[in-house]
Amino acid sequence: MMDYSAFIIPIVTLVTAQITVMDLARFRFPLKKVLVILGIQLIIQTLVSGSILLLLGYDEYVRWFVIAVDLPAFLVFLYISKRRDMRDVFTTLITIFINIVISIPAIWISQLLNGVYYWYSLVRIILFVAVFLIIHCFVRKRYIQLQDELEKGWGIFSIQPAIGLIFMYFQYSQYGIDQKIMPLLFNGVIISLLILVVFWILYYVFKQLHEKYLIQEQQRILTIQCKAQMDNLEQQKEIAEMTNRRWHDLRHSTQELIELLEAGELNTAMAYLKEQRGMANLQKADYCLHPSVNSILCLWAERSIRAGITVELNMDVPEKLEIDPIELSTLFANAFENAYEGCLRLPEGTQKYIKAQSRYNGKMLAVGFTNSCANEISFENDMPVSAKSGGGIGTRSMAYTVQRFKGNISFAVKDNVFTVKFILKI
Repeated sequence: MMDYSAFIIPIVTLVTAQITVMDLARFRFPLKKVLVILGIQLIIQTLVSGSILLLLGYDEYVRWFVIAVDLPAFLVFLYISKRRDMRDVFTTLITIFINIVISIPAIWISQLLNGVYYWYSLVRIILFVAVFLIIHCFVRKRYIQLQDELEKGWGIFSIQPAIGLIFMYFQYSQYGIDQKIMPLLFNGVIISLLILVVFWILYYVFKQLHEKYLIQEQQRILTIQCKAQMDNLEQQKEIAEMTNRRWHDLRHSTQELIELLEAGELNTAMAYLKEQRGMANLQKADYCLHPSVNSILCLWAERSIRAGITVELNMDVPEKLEIDPIELSTLFANAFENAYEGCLRLPEGTQKYIKAQSRYNGKMLAVGFTNSCANEISFENDMPVSAKSGGGIGTRSMAYTVQRFKGNISFAVKDNVFTVKFILKI
C-alpha cells in the first residue's frame, strides 16, 4: 500500500528552504508576487519530488534530489532575487546545508519509529523551527549588513559550504547503500561542527573588516568637520576685519551720507546704506541647533553656492540627540556631498539646486534631500551605483547607520530629480 505521507517530505523541504531564503535575502518583486511565484514552485516541485519518492523510494529520491529539488529552487530564487550574484549562491548553499543537517536526526528518529514518513517530516519541522529562530534572532541582521557592505568575495566564501555539501551528499549515498544510520549521524555531526567553526572564523574576519570600514568613515567625517570649522573660522575673521574697517570709517561714512542728503542725492544715499547693511549681515549661518550638523551644512552650502547651485535648507535638528555626533553628521555630509556632486555633473546652463529639510517629533528624525541630476543613474539593490571609481561608500555608510537605529532609507530618481529620505528612531 502506498504511503501518501511521502508527499509531506518535499513540501517540508521546500517550505523550510523558502522561509529561510525569505528571511536572509532581498527580492526585486513585491511581497505578494514573490509569494505567488514561490507558491507555484511549491506545487510543481512537490508533485515531481513526491512522485519520485512514492514510486521509486527514498534512495532514488536522494539520488535525484539535486536535479528535482535543489536546481529548480535555486533558479527560481535567482529569478526573484534583487542581488542575483554570488551572494545568492552563498545563501542558497547555506539553506541547502541547513535542510540536509536537520534531516539526519529526522532519519534516525523515524527509523526508531518504523521508518514512517510522517515522523520524519514532523521531526524536521521541529528542528527547523529551533534552527530558524536562532538564525532570525542572532544571525539575520548581521548577515544582511555584511551582504550590503561586502559585494565581492562571496564566490570564495561559497567554496566552504559547497565542500560541506559534497561530503554530506557522499554520506547520504553511503547510507543509501548500507542503510546504516550511525555513520551518517556521526559524520554529519562532525561536518556540521567543522562548518560552524569556519563560519565563526569568517564572521570574525567580517567583523574586523566592518570595524576598519567604520574607523575610515569616521576619520573621513572628522576631516570634513575640521575643514568646516576652519572655513567658518576664516569667514568669521573676514567678517571681523570688515566690521573693524566699517567702524573705523564710520565717521567718514556718516559725513558722506550727510553731504549726500544735503545735496538731495537720495538714491545714492539709499544705495550706500543698502551696501553697508549687506556687509553687516555677513555672518555664520545657523541652519539648525545641532553644532556638528550645522558645521557640515555650512560647509556644503557655501561650497554649493560658490559652484552656482541654489541651496534651500529648512532643518530642524535638536542640539542633543541619542546618537553619536560623528554618525549623525556623517549622514548629512554624505547626503549633501552626493547632492553636490550630482549637480556638478549637469551640463552648463542647466538649473542646479539642492533642497533639504528635516523634522524631529521627539522620537524620530526625518530627513529629505532633493537635487537636480541626470536621469542616467543606475540602481542595484535599491542603492544608487556611483559613477566614480571606488565610489558608493557614502551611500552604504548611510544605509548602515540608518539600519543601526532601526530606521529606513530610500533613494529614487525621477524627472531629473534625485531624492534620498531617511528616518532615524532617536
